[in-house]
Amino acid sequence: HWDTELRGKDGRDPAVGAYVERDDRFADFFDRVSGLVESLVPAYRQEGKTSLAIAIGCTGGQHRSVFVTEKLANALAENGWQVSTRHRELERRDRASKPG
Repeated sequence: HWDTELRGKDGRDPAVGAYVERDDRFADFFDRVSGLVESLVPAYRQEGKTSLAIAIGCTGGQHRSVFVTEKLANALAENGWQVSTRHRELERRDRASKPG
């Protein structure tokens, strides 16, 4: 949002991801979040749970939260977990931009 060239893009765009990752705090933040999630998922399975919902938000719901969600989903999938994602604010934006 703060970079006008990136404002119309979302967190799935590599340029947005690069911008988010440039924040000195990002690597530590992501390592902690992904470590927490990856430690919880096996416990949920052992308890017989069939799903775990994880919500990640940010102010506008188009840049940082989308990037973090995609990155976390990819990390989980690479470790063999079945993952699905939903970007609520992007869905709202897409519905609002459609005619009719």
